[in-house]
Amino acid sequence: MRKILLANTILLVMAGTAAARDIVVAQSSDLRSSNPGVNRDGNTDNVILHIVEGLVGYANNGEVKPLLAKTVDMSADGLTYTFKLRDGVKFHNGKVLSADDVVWNWNRYMDPKTKWTCVNDFNGSGVVHVTGIKAVDALTVEMVLEKPSAVFLGLMSRPECGYTGIISKDSVAADGTFVAPIGTGPFKWDEWKKAEYIHLTKFADYVSPANDGKPDGAVGSKRPLVDGIKFMVIPDASTVKAGLESGVLDTAEISPDLIPEFKASDKVQLIIARNNGKNLFYIQTRDPVLGKPGVRRAMAQALDLDELVAAASNGTGEANGSMVPTDSVYFSETQKKRLPYDLEAAKKELAEAGYKGEPITIIANKRGNVPSFPAAVMAQAMMQQVGLNVQIEVLDYATQVDRRRSGNYQVISQSVTPRLDPALAYSFYVGDKDKNASLMWDNPKAIELRNAAYAEIDPEKRQAIFDQLHTLMLEDMPGIFLYDMVDVWGATKKLKGQPVWQSNARLWEVSLDD
Repeated sequence: MRKILLANTILLVMAGTAAARDIVVAQSSDLRSSNPGVNRDGNTDNVILHIVEGLVGYANNGEVKPLLAKTVDMSADGLTYTFKLRDGVKFHNGKVLSADDVVWNWNRYMDPKTKWTCVNDFNGSGVVHVTGIKAVDALTVEMVLEKPSAVFLGLMSRPECGYTGIISKDSVAADGTFVAPIGTGPFKWDEWKKAEYIHLTKFADYVSPANDGKPDGAVGSKRPLVDGIKFMVIPDASTVKAGLESGVLDTAEISPDLIPEFKASDKVQLIIARNNGKNLFYIQTRDPVLGKPGVRRAMAQALDLDELVAAASNGTGEANGSMVPTDSVYFSETQKKRLPYDLEAAKKELAEAGYKGEPITIIANKRGNVPSFPAAVMAQAMMQQVGLNVQIEVLDYATQVDRRRSGNYQVISQSVTPRLDPALAYSFYVGDKDKNASLMWDNPKAIELRNAAYAEIDPEKRQAIFDQLHTLMLEDMPGIFLYDMVDVWGATKKLKGQPVWQSNARLWEVSLDD
């Protein structure tokens, strides 16, 4: 009863404060800060996406395209990048973007005092070292790298980096204190009432980058079609559901178990969008039982992947046994290959590996928005058919994460958030386990190929690298990739457009009927 009363109170407050032409969207937690790429989390990135823009941004297919830049040119040796800025781009305070603003932003990001999340991605600690930046003229910026990198532009475009958003110098006080983000995006910072809501207003002078009239990731057509956006902080799923059904909320993520109800509803619409995240089974290759590739291959061959995915995703997912997402420009015919569903072959692999019925435990959690537990239940039943002694251990999500990071597991049913460049996706799984126990695959050849993918700039050669990685993975089977993550959202029938991209609300090119 208390939860119902609380939900009704929240909805009354929401109804009383929403502007007539605002899109009202729910998110599960408050901002951590309004400083792009600093003290951030996914919900913070979600809001910042609408306010700031970087020199470049990700398109739907994972390509990096110009955003504040009109063109991006790379020197023949791969070391110098020249960014020609779009002419006349305005900050939200009316000032015009210049090359000096870009240089000031980069130096601020790289200053340790800023505490930018991504500083180590560019200072030589990771795979990229930017050794210099300068304004060539009012609309031209030059950046120099220590060595060629295929992931330089992709790293700058990441949500975790605050999209390396270019903000006005007026965002920072004279003493260096951050005040509020004054960006170039389609919506402007307006008000933050902590633990309740964040309000953005339409930027009337916004001009989209060159486009074909359609939204395309963080680039493409980006017109603000409503007066503002109100991000309501609503952790409780039942309150979100009630808000959508009452029309107080315009859109929000919902639990997949609501799909049948929302499909049949005459009050709300169901929005399903695939993203580049992954649902998979991590396998501990250093485990005494699972250290044998034959056992791991048998586990994969025991899975009717299409049936498992259909059940675990409530019919919304499509099987993909590759680390490369289906919507990536690098998802090739090779990436479509997976070990066949073959019970007899699985039994043979187990016999040859000397498997004697030793217990194998899958760790899962019961969060409603991921398939961790249902996928584990389906896999358990399928694997038992070939003689695998599979058990399930249910943990809270935080404990499950700790177990993965420590390497203390046999199998973990896990979901991993989107990473749009395949090399950056592989970096989450591939590497030296002695240095980072959370990594899944430490085959030296896989590490060599991942490193090559970091550096190789030619798209055809990168494709060949990713295809070699996938072929090697099918032999080694350090994990079983199930399907790309699916965003499940509800929305008012009045909403027009696509309000979600890569698990983020994306509310440009979205409107509300009167």
